[in-house]
Amino acid sequence: MDMFSIMEKVGTLFALIIIGLVFGKLARTTEKDTQLLAKVVLNVVVPANIIASVRMADFDSIKQDLLALVIISCCVLAFTLALAFLFTRLLKMEGATAGVYRSAVFFNNYGFMGWPVCFIIFGAQGLLYAVLYTIPMNVFLYTFTPMMLAGKTKRAFDLKLLINMPLVSTVIAVLLLVFSVTPPDLLGDVFEMVGAVQTPLSMIIVGMVLASADLKKLMNGAAPYLYSAVRLVVIPAALFLVLKWAGGFGLILGIPVIIAAMPAATMVVVLSQNYDSDTVLASRLVIISTLFSIVTIPLFAMLVL
Repeated sequence: MDMFSIMEKVGTLFALIIIGLVFGKLARTTEKDTQLLAKVVLNVVVPANIIASVRMADFDSIKQDLLALVIISCCVLAFTLALAFLFTRLLKMEGATAGVYRSAVFFNNYGFMGWPVCFIIFGAQGLLYAVLYTIPMNVFLYTFTPMMLAGKTKRAFDLKLLINMPLVSTVIAVLLLVFSVTPPDLLGDVFEMVGAVQTPLSMIIVGMVLASADLKKLMNGAAPYLYSAVRLVVIPAALFLVLKWAGGFGLILGIPVIIAAMPAATMVVVLSQNYDSDTVLASRLVIISTLFSIVTIPLFAMLVL
């Protein structure tokens, strides 16, 4: 796939973001509107798409890749967790500020943006591999991120966050895959129809977040730009070099690198609200890194294809 084709595919995603931004401005959507739509996507659309992704998959052909994906995912999590604390210590950050930056380095937008980007670049098998790759991420991110945001409060660990619909549907999908169980055609068709709207709705939500922000105020300060460089360039570039050195190729190379190239997760904003942390700062990191990812994602897509 040439650079033009990559730009065209990724450009489609950002055209959807613009639609969400325009809609948010014209309809004057509120934060509650965005959160409601996000809940629908996370709890209905994403689970349907995850289950639909294994409908025609062959477990025997991917079981070796599954082990490799899980190992890579765990190593990346360990690296980004260490990098998150190193980043805040080097910049001498403390309290809520440190918690938000650590969470944003550790927790990227693999669900809302990563899965759709993998699907649009690599197709249905790319989505399946992306879902399998993020199984460990879904467990550890929802465990450590709240603790980093909550600091020393007793509310740091929340089991309700760990047991969520994307994780439950991923477990179901893996069981269907391992035991070669195919859902009835009627049910499978419903899952595919619902799951098909994940990409447009996810991108529209990102646009709605941008629409509700005061971009002039959000762009102040150097730290968010340094963070964006680490999140969007340093982490995926380091992963690309390591996997290339280890002989990685195809989806085993492409999926981890593309997922690593995603901007800060919108869930960091939601979790910041839940744990009374710095929601404004979290929003700044999400918006600035999302804007810069328009350039960086196509570049990494070109590297792995």
